[in-house]
Amino acid sequence: MDTKVSQPIYQEALAINRNIQSLTKGYYSNGNFNLAFKIKDDIINVCNLLDMGVSARFEHTFEGYYLEAKEQINLLLEHIRIANSVRMIRGGFPDELVNRIRLLRMRITLLLEMFRTTVPLDYLTLSNWARQKLTYT
Repeated sequence: MDTKVSQPIYQEALAINRNIQSLTKGYYSNGNFNLAFKIKDDIINVCNLLDMGVSARFEHTFEGYYLEAKEQINLLLEHIRIANSVRMIRGGFPDELVNRIRLLRMRITLLLEMFRTTVPLDYLTLSNWARQKLTYT
């Protein structure tokens, strides 16, 4: 697989991971259901799936990892929504972080729609399309 588009998506997920890890610093699992720990786990799973997708040699495995990462992002967004509604973190998760996660999900969606077509794809075009699609939805 050509990684010129998938590698920057993975790098963006790592940047989001760093932000989430710094926001949830000090929240650890105590054996019970801990939402902060679950959010940390969700973003780590997203990063792992995208990493395996970047290194995938076949289109069907690439597609499988990215579809699973997209589902995991949906779960992450749901957990963040719940955490914000119960005021788990003082000030909540910033809107810009949630928007970055939504933009990442849209980039993955567009990449999955476009990677088997003959349309030349680059990261900047994909990002612009994702931003436009998010503003119209």
